[in-house]
Formats: sequence, C-alpha cells, structure tokens
Amino acid sequence: MTAALEMLAALQSEYSIDPARILITGLSMGGFGTWDAVMRNPTLFAAAMPICGGGDPGKAALLKALPIWAFHGSADDIVPVAATRQMVDALKAVGGSIKYTEYPGGGHNVWGQTYADAEVLRWLIDQHR
Repeated sequence: MTAALEMLAALQSEYSIDPARILITGLSMGGFGTWDAVMRNPTLFAAAMPICGGGDPGKAALLKALPIWAFHGSADDIVPVAATRQMVDALKAVGGSIKYTEYPGGGHNVWGQTYADAEVLRWLIDQHR
C-alpha cells in the first residue's frame, strides 16, 4: 500500500488534483486494500467504496467520519461475505457513515453490476471533504 500512496503523492505534486475529492475503490484484494488505505489515512480520502473485501473491525472508529459504501455478494466463494458484514457492523456501532449493498446470491464478481450502477457512480462523484 505504501507504493500506491507514494504514487498518489507524486501525482499530486505534478498535477492539479483537488485534495478534497480523492476517492478510493477496489475489488477483492483491492477491497481489502481500500479498507487498509483508509484506516492508515482516514483524512486523505473523501470517500471509499470497497467491494468484496474486509478490514480490521477494531479500527472502525478511525473511519467514523468517512463516507463509505461497501458491496459484497452473499454467495461469494472467494472472500466470505462476513468480512464486509463485520466492517459494516463495526462502523454502525461507532456511528460511522456507512452504506452497504449485499447482492442476494451474488458471487465474487459483483463489481460489474456495482460499477455499472449510475446511482453508485453518482454517489461516489458527489463525495468531497
């Protein structure tokens, strides 16, 4: 994850990037990476959208103020849906700003329908710090 954050810093130094609109999303291992990145840098991102990933529920309080919309398929046979459910429950317990969409019967590849959903993309683009 350090390399990705170093690359982001390099891009910010070279291009005009609005620091209030840095968004993060990832799927599968990238979903885990999304949770990890926002836990390490809770004020860097305007919003997060992890798909089929999980994080450390013990660090949910760090993300209380961050808008997050998480996604997972209920029948995912690669990453157990419990990984996302635990994060959602932990964020709700600390009063976090979390939305959750669980696709009934959905497998591991729910990112196709997630990224194809205009409402999801609109939500992501509307976020800013």
